Amino acid sequence: MQDALVAAADDLVADGMRETGIPLTDTLRHYIAITLARYMREQVQVDGLTIRVVEAMDRRADTSELRALADTCLIACSVFERRLRRAGGSLRHYAGLGQTAYDAATLTEQAYSFPHMRDVIAAATGHPPEGVRDLLAAARAGSSHASERLSEDGVIAFPTQRFFH
Repeated sequence: MQDALVAAADDLVADGMRETGIPLTDTLRHYIAITLARYMREQVQVDGLTIRVVEAMDRRADTSELRALADTCLIACSVFERRLRRAGGSLRHYAGLGQTAYDAATLTEQAYSFPHMRDVIAAATGHPPEGVRDLLAAARAGSSHASERLSEDGVIAFPTQRFFH
């Protein structure tokens, strides 16, 4: 991978951390930078993501395949959230898929930090949640940043979408 891409991605991560106020560990910061750099050169395949993750889990895929699927979920949730929603999915669903795939790939820190990594990437790439509906979806998917923004207006994101169909 080109050093210039990793450096540019690292700058993006730093911007996202600054904008959200989320302090990531050095491990997560570098992981996100390398992941972003990889996806600056490769196309993100979000179609059939649920099926691909479930099939990989069912056949006990190796950790590199599970990690790649988890990374795809992370990028999709961070940058292509609206596309996922148009396809009938929810941010919470795809974030859960990503966390599960990271956990299965024994990347525990990434699994637990998925919402924070997502918030940083979304902010860094100009895709932060906007409006109450997007903030609610992000908060329900575990985003502490979205929850804090909602709480400033006295809104609590209950874990249901029953009223927003």
